[in-house]
Amino acid sequence: MSRDPLTTEARRENAAALASALGISFDEAAHALDLRIAVTADPSDAVACSVADEVISLLSRTVQDISSEVADGAIAAELIIGCAAPRTSAVPVYLTIEADRFSISRGRRATQTSARLPALFQLLAACYASGVALYHALGGSLPFSIPDPLSVEFRQLGVDLADLEKPIDIGHAYLAGAGAIGNGFLWAARYLQLRGQLDVVDDDAVSSGNLNRQMWFDRTDITLPKADRLVARAQPHFPHLKLEPRTSRLQGLPERSEGGPWLRRLIVAVDSRRARRAIQNEFPREVFDASTTDIREVVLHYHVQPTQNACMSCIYEPDAEESTREQHIADHLGVTLEDVRSERVSPAAAATIAGRYPKFAQRDLVGIAYDTLFKNLCAEGKLTTLEGKRVLAPFAFVSVLAGTMLALELVRRLSTGASSHDDNYWRISPWHPPLARRRILRPRQPGCLFCADPVLSAVNRSLWE
Repeated sequence: MSRDPLTTEARRENAAALASALGISFDEAAHALDLRIAVTADPSDAVACSVADEVISLLSRTVQDISSEVADGAIAAELIIGCAAPRTSAVPVYLTIEADRFSISRGRRATQTSARLPALFQLLAACYASGVALYHALGGSLPFSIPDPLSVEFRQLGVDLADLEKPIDIGHAYLAGAGAIGNGFLWAARYLQLRGQLDVVDDDAVSSGNLNRQMWFDRTDITLPKADRLVARAQPHFPHLKLEPRTSRLQGLPERSEGGPWLRRLIVAVDSRRARRAIQNEFPREVFDASTTDIREVVLHYHVQPTQNACMSCIYEPDAEESTREQHIADHLGVTLEDVRSERVSPAAAATIAGRYPKFAQRDLVGIAYDTLFKNLCAEGKLTTLEGKRVLAPFAFVSVLAGTMLALELVRRLSTGASSHDDNYWRISPWHPPLARRRILRPRQPGCLFCADPVLSAVNRSLWE
């Protein structure tokens, strides 16, 4: 992949996310991200070097320059991994890797070589270290309080380290969404011993603005189908898992109309709440789901049908913020609220949008998701306000954190059996350590659009009871 994976559009998406978080102008945010971060690891410390490589991959999608090489010019922060010595006078951030945890702090804690860790935990450390390094490189201006040290204990993750090295048979599963979280999931899952077949389902194409967070893609993938390119790039890393590209929406797959149960295991990585509710209406049996709220939070959800607990429509029920965002999109594009709620741009709506934004060709707009179009307009500075934070693109390390946690949840459920866990919902901050006590069991919502519908419930029971 390119040394500098970011296009102008990708940089603008990062700036839009930071502008929203800080409440500053787009230009101020773009200037703030025009910074350099150094990463330092002892060449004899294999784990530290591996984590350093992951951090560089993640932050190269966010800041102007991230490197293990110290060059001329001002450096905003230096991430020092293990017991390596600092090489610059920049703000130091230390990452210490022990057998049972990793810690990130402003003061040195490591006195010996990094402990040996499964590669998936190394990636997890890189995600959190990227966030803390960026936080201090920005002068602590992000609206989050970060503990010092930020210490992640592996026991909080609920997985046995030995299970990370064992084969995991996922059967024939589907991944809905080849965007940021879908990329992040496969970026993490390449460190697992997955068996079976995973159909990667997405009808969208790679855009230049996607490169700030979709880790497998580079400039050569722009305009090509996401599902095809993700499978082509990821498949060599999965010797025992067949990845099958499906350039379609999940609702358009031919097996859907063949009758009988077919969606037995589903990994959900789509962009919007409305899309998740639509997918719930496809009657998936077992659901592994991850979502992000801009750069603030990762949400994990799991269920097996039939269940008396929350489904995706319960978790992602319509709310005031969603309605406000959809109205905001409709107002700016000049289309109706009903258009936006249809999720995809129709030919008639495309004509209206192209009339308001002549840079878009009408034929190129047909079928695009409204959320995707909204992100593009935010990133290009076409929208003067940044409402609806849920659809702003997160930084790469947040999307990969979501994908990593999703991969860990797969291990946790499939290695030990889903019946051994009495939780289905976990909110995780990229800026604080994950805590097992925050896992909860969310009940079914009384007014759920899926669970409370007698017809849908009857079909669901007939399929899976």
